[in-house]
Amino acid sequence: MKISDQITIIVNTCDAYQDVLQLFLCALNEYWRECDCRIIINTESNRYDFNDSRIRVFNYCKYSGTDRWGDRIRNVLKSIDSEFVLMLYDDFILENHIDLKGLYKAIDLLLIENKASAIYLINTALPIEKDDRHLFLRVKEKSDFIVNSAPAIWRKKDLMSYIGENDNPWAWEVFGSYRAFGRDNIFYTLNPKNLDIFPYNYKKGGAIYRGKWVKDVVDGKFQKYNLNIDPTVRGFINLEELAPRNFRWKLDFMLTGFNMVGVKAFYFIFRYLKIIFLSIRIL
Repeated sequence: MKISDQITIIVNTCDAYQDVLQLFLCALNEYWRECDCRIIINTESNRYDFNDSRIRVFNYCKYSGTDRWGDRIRNVLKSIDSEFVLMLYDDFILENHIDLKGLYKAIDLLLIENKASAIYLINTALPIEKDDRHLFLRVKEKSDFIVNSAPAIWRKKDLMSYIGENDNPWAWEVFGSYRAFGRDNIFYTLNPKNLDIFPYNYKKGGAIYRGKWVKDVVDGKFQKYNLNIDPTVRGFINLEELAPRNFRWKLDFMLTGFNMVGVKAFYFIFRYLKIIFLSIRIL
């Protein structure tokens, strides 16, 4: 079995992140040089000529005139023939070689377990079932972030069912998970005893945070890959000076959740209040 016969790689990006995409592709070519999978660059209106037969650019704004993250991904998925997709984002900058044996095992599990929707390729810290003898462990039902943006191989039809046309990437990881509640789909995550199959610096959140470079992730990489990128243009994030989300942002976030999943958004409110209550009791 060839990996390229089973999966298509989707790299989710946007017009404003073309510099990030350059860095992503350089690292991918270094650490997965033998990759012969089809690669779709999911973006808005930017046109690229990569001179690489594996890569196809999917433009959304070109056809619609506006960008809706959820609708854009759904249209990409509709254009793909493979049963499975490897979902990635442009700031997932590889730090080491892909574990190809782990990829094969993930695909084998999806082929055997028809109810499996996704297999996460890193240690997600999601709550798992007690049995830890296997490479991939079943995530407990009704877990927060059971649906998330971590590198994963997804069953394409299931991923489509978990994404709505008006979703945005930030709300999707929270409220998209509630779409899984009450369904019999299974999610797996990498056993934390094992090394990441897709090794990138997720502990820092990737290469970009709120539109700025994360220095610990990208330091030295522009020189390493001989990229003509001036990091001072985008700037580096300073987490100590980062302002908290304001009330208007939080309100819009909640309204987005209700638009996405209706009354299931109350799961988030209940769990948020529970966290506050427990923190008060501890104090």
